[in-house]
Amino acid sequence: MNKFRLLNIAVFLAVFFAGAGIKATLAATPAPEKISIIIDMDRLTLTIFNGGEPFRQFPVAMGKYESPTPVGNWKIASQDTNPPDVMGTRWLGLNIPYGQYGIHGTNAPHSIGSFASHGCIRMHNAHVEEIFPMVTQGTPVTIIGTPFGAPGTPPAVLKYGDRGPDVLEVQRSLKRLGYLKWTPDGFWGQGTEKAVKKFREDNGLAGQNIVDGKVYTLLGF
Repeated sequence: MNKFRLLNIAVFLAVFFAGAGIKATLAATPAPEKISIIIDMDRLTLTIFNGGEPFRQFPVAMGKYESPTPVGNWKIASQDTNPPDVMGTRWLGLNIPYGQYGIHGTNAPHSIGSFASHGCIRMHNAHVEEIFPMVTQGTPVTIIGTPFGAPGTPPAVLKYGDRGPDVLEVQRSLKRLGYLKWTPDGFWGQGTEKAVKKFREDNGLAGQNIVDGKVYTLLGF
C-alpha cells in the first residue's frame, strides 16, 4: 500500500467520523468475513470496516518511540479471552514475524490516546470486548504510520540483539545498498551486525557499532 493511498485512507477516516451523528453508533454486529481493521498511528485510532465501509472507531495507545508499533498489512492470528492482567480482558494476536504483537485491553486506561506501549495496540477493555466477536483468525489488520514510532520523535538508537519494524526498515536500506546479504527479517543478528559495521567503516564512522542519527541520515531517513 503506497503512501498516497495510506494518506487518502487517513483523510477519508477523518472526514467520515467528523460527520454529525456518525460517531461510533452501534448497529447489528457484522459478519466476521466482512470485517477489516485499519489502525492509524497519527490519529491513534482503530477503525472497524464492514464490507469496506467504516463501522466503528475507537481510541488506542500505540508503541513508544523506542518500541514502535509495526506498520504494514497483517492478520489476526490468535484470540484469547483470558490474557495476563496487564493485557486487560482480551487479546488479538497479529501474525507479525519478528515479535509478539497484538491488540488487547489494558489495566492502564489512562494511557489510551498516547504512545505508551511496547509495540502492541492497547484499547479500553470495553472496546476490545466489543470488537472481539466481530473478528476471527485471518481478519485483515492494516497499521498505517511510521516504522520509527511516535510521529515527531527521533528514531531509536539500534544495536545488536534489537528487533522490530525500525530494524526491518534499516535492513531494507542496507539490502538495497548491497551491505546486507540476507532477506530483511526485523532481527539484528550476525548478518546485520556485519552489514552495519561495513557501512559505518565505508562512511568513516568510528565508535560503537550502532545505528544512530548519523547512520539514519546516511541511509536516507
